[in-house]
Amino acid sequence: MQTFSGMRRDITYNKYIKLIFLALFLIVYQIFTGMYSFLSPLVGVFFVYISNCFKYGSFKVYLAFLYLCFFELNHGFYLFSTVFLFIVFYYLIKPKIASAFESGSWTIALSVVIAYVGLYLVNVFFAYLLDRPLLSFSFIYFFYMAIDIILANLLLRGSR
Repeated sequence: MQTFSGMRRDITYNKYIKLIFLALFLIVYQIFTGMYSFLSPLVGVFFVYISNCFKYGSFKVYLAFLYLCFFELNHGFYLFSTVFLFIVFYYLIKPKIASAFESGSWTIALSVVIAYVGLYLVNVFFAYLLDRPLLSFSFIYFFYMAIDIILANLLLRGSR
């Protein structure tokens, strides 16, 4: 007769190990997005994730903010411009989008578009304030928006 039959024999910190591997994968992926322009930087996906889960105050939301700040540093944007954009989006724009569209797919798609266009506009505003050269909005951002809309609809539909 086994004395400790109720003991669990799995990894205790399995959730944290998965989170560490995900963070390492995203750091490596972000480095590759700096080298290869056909890879989407996933700004829209993380922006939608943060806007859906912000009210819960999870630790993963802060890691998503950290990823977006790492994206800014890696791609030459101004630091904390996505945080500034998120504050404006979450308190001013998101309630109007949620009341205008009942479909989650349209809300996600519009949030991704606002993430990319808003990031560009915020950085143009900061560049204007600091008297720096303005950024250019290239055609590749539309490709990134399309990829992020598809990924966000597939991955984040249940996170609301």
